[in-house]
Amino acid sequence: MRQFSDYFDECFIDLKPDTAPLDTLFENDTEYLLIAGDFFGIQKFIFEQLSTKNAAKVLRAKSAFIQIFTRYLAEFICHKLAIEEKYILSTNAGKFEILSPNTDSAALDEVQKKVDNYFINKFYGLSGVSICGVGCQKDDFDSSRKYRNLREKIINELERKKFNKLDLVSRNDFVMDYDSDINNENLCRICNIRKGKNNCELCNGFIKLSELLVRKEKSKLHSSEMGISLDGFDSVVVIDKKIKSYVLKEAKDVPASFETIAKNSCSHLDTGIKSLAVLKADVDSMGKFMQDSDITDSFENFDIFSKTLDNFFSLHVPKLMREKYKNSYTVFAGGDDLFLLGAWDEILGLARQIQKDFQRFIKGKLSISFGIAIVKPSYPISRLANYTQELLEDAKAVDEEKNAITLFDETVKWVSYLKVFGNLATTFELLKDKENTAFLYRLLELVEMSKKVREGDVLATIWKSKLRYSWSRNMGKEDPRILEVLDKNMQDYPSETKMFLSEYIYKRRQG
Repeated sequence: MRQFSDYFDECFIDLKPDTAPLDTLFENDTEYLLIAGDFFGIQKFIFEQLSTKNAAKVLRAKSAFIQIFTRYLAEFICHKLAIEEKYILSTNAGKFEILSPNTDSAALDEVQKKVDNYFINKFYGLSGVSICGVGCQKDDFDSSRKYRNLREKIINELERKKFNKLDLVSRNDFVMDYDSDINNENLCRICNIRKGKNNCELCNGFIKLSELLVRKEKSKLHSSEMGISLDGFDSVVVIDKKIKSYVLKEAKDVPASFETIAKNSCSHLDTGIKSLAVLKADVDSMGKFMQDSDITDSFENFDIFSKTLDNFFSLHVPKLMREKYKNSYTVFAGGDDLFLLGAWDEILGLARQIQKDFQRFIKGKLSISFGIAIVKPSYPISRLANYTQELLEDAKAVDEEKNAITLFDETVKWVSYLKVFGNLATTFELLKDKENTAFLYRLLELVEMSKKVREGDVLATIWKSKLRYSWSRNMGKEDPRILEVLDKNMQDYPSETKMFLSEYIYKRRQG
């Protein structure tokens, strides 16, 4: 059995989770049922039809709802199977696992039907939860080979269930019931789907939850207060740090609007554009890493690795935001991925911090790629998720190893980006704002020419001469060694140089 330090740096020992006491769950060698659940359609659930104007009121709450519903469903299954909640092994990032001594698969099928009906009636089938069970015995957890096989079985069974989402084939009611007589006067201003005076009942529940999320103290509420109720089963929900995550507060118990967050951009400067940055990131080649490592050799290895990784994203990243990058907003943080937004300058700084911390945390065994978009706060929120996903996919396509970032229409490796960023940050510090704006934009043009040289454009090689001419006209009295640093970075790393220059220029522009 592996220890925390075998996978993670001891500096992050505060992220070590409480692990499931497996030995106390097996009472004999009889058959058990390993139950797994996976919330699907998360992106649609959070973003679909959501209006940009009111998005800040409910985005984090809808994401927190996924965590709350996942825990609720695990408890409901225990209730229906008449087993104690101690058999819940994990509930993280929209997934759960239960080791049930009750192997009644028919009861599990009934739970699935109730969950399907809930999501069809409440959310029109945009999302749902797939639930499956695989038979197992204590021996499956004692043997490395058998535990690997068990994990493969549960993954394959979940994938099979996803091909029959909501069991639509066997349903008689093919046409879903929508609210009737909807018009511009009574359409919910938030979800744009259901009827409601100003807001529908569900969205009012999300607004109430969002107010709890920004409170400092730990809060509690009943699941029924959020419209979560299966067979009348009610559960007390504790709004802990993981569910709260981090959201900038504008007033008492009110999340800051995206307009306010954007206005807080470059707050430490007299200049700078006022925009949002939207960040999407996830761990590279996670499946392959799990397959090639000893993580699935035992339940203990898998449990400590998956829960600690989740803690990095759901606890450590929000802590960074709370302490150093306050003008930010968590949409989703957990499992092995992130979706954040905030003041554009702070999100770029946060991205660099996350990448640095993650490499130390995981001891360089894994990498993380990012897609970052800089947009106005009025940009349609329903399109943001797709846009940033495309940017992340560009980063993932850089090579098989990934560890890349897409930003300012450029995709590069993190190693080269951070190297150039450090070199040029030091260099421009020496200039002490003596460079004029026209010179900076000229540098951007020359960077584009340097990129064309790499594509075989011989005529573009004149960029070096143009650089020296522009330098002599604008910066002639400055240390010529600065010019050499610019020349070298623009030649060897034109895309990375463009990324630095773009950020630098944005910070100098008037908002």
